[in-house]
Amino acid sequence: MAVRICMLVHEHYPRDFRVRREARVLLAAGLEVTVVSLREPGQPAKERIDGAEVIRLPIKRHRGRPMPVYVLEYAAFAAAAGSWLAAQRPFDVVHIHAPPDLLALAGVLPKLRGARLILDIHDLTPELYRSRFKRAGGAVAQLALKAAESMSCAVADRVITVTEVFKRRLVSRGVAADKILVLHNCPDPGIFKPRRGRGRRRDGFVVMHHGTLLYRYGVDVLLEAFRSVSARVKNARLEIYGRGDWLPRLKEMVEEFSLKDRVTLHGETPQEEVAAALSRADLCVVPNRQEPFTDLLLPTKLLEALLVGCPVVASATTVVADAFLSGGVCLVPPGDALALARVIIGLLADEQARATLAAEGKRQVRRFDWKREQKKLLALYAELGV
Repeated sequence: MAVRICMLVHEHYPRDFRVRREARVLLAAGLEVTVVSLREPGQPAKERIDGAEVIRLPIKRHRGRPMPVYVLEYAAFAAAAGSWLAAQRPFDVVHIHAPPDLLALAGVLPKLRGARLILDIHDLTPELYRSRFKRAGGAVAQLALKAAESMSCAVADRVITVTEVFKRRLVSRGVAADKILVLHNCPDPGIFKPRRGRGRRRDGFVVMHHGTLLYRYGVDVLLEAFRSVSARVKNARLEIYGRGDWLPRLKEMVEEFSLKDRVTLHGETPQEEVAAALSRADLCVVPNRQEPFTDLLLPTKLLEALLVGCPVVASATTVVADAFLSGGVCLVPPGDALALARVIIGLLADEQARATLAAEGKRQVRRFDWKREQKKLLALYAELGV
């Protein structure tokens, strides 16, 4: 009988690409995977994707709402997931994707019934909370969030996280280092394939950004920069792929700056189409603001562009600057629209500089190899005896 895995994720599936990548690895290894996720309007309650059974629970996602709304939403999803798990034939592994950390509580009953429990921390909740809600709740909120994080890590048999920086932060808060596996958020080479030739459109230059559209990711800074770029480079376009809380404001800015003919907001787009767009783009820009949360990130969108062979301009946040200290990414001061505009204008005017940047980026991105990460994930499952 096949080993049975249940993945819980407080997100719409298959939109969460990390979960989908991991599910594909486990499926290819012959394991049976069920993914329990949120349900979006129009999605079926149950379907099969890539061979995985997908169960969608009728919990509504609330973006950009006050903190109590998020708490109620997280609690509702954890309760619904726990109830669903309790009614199923026992799983061998319950693999919980966080945040929210307290989703680990949904795995307590399965663990008592013999399941092994993995907590896969995509983002550190105390830092994410501080980024999203600033000072709301103050020190009390931080203590509560860190306590929830510690309890969830203690309940889990193993903890996975995405960078060494995240691991060090968890260890500093009391999680045993040997309990934590770092599984980097590497691009899927089956989707983000190196482009051949220049890939540039003949009718002008394309500057591109993709990912979730939130204030902390600085897409408004990119729009401000592109207003200057558009005045200097008459055949430049900006293509933005993704959705998020900041999308309405970006639409307003496009109108305010009279850029409707130069900027396209594509909305949510399948990964395959994003990869194809990167293969045509002249530059990819990752303009994250610098704050405690983003300072810890190594954005997957940056690695995706490098793997395809698109030259990248990115904010010099701490982890990004450290990762590309020796080159491969053109670094700019976070939040500085004028500096960003100058760099974009300079690179669009210099084809050789773009080619050199792209070549070094492709060399640097070899350090982030999804095939190697796959082996680490399967080794972790083997350690758990499944």
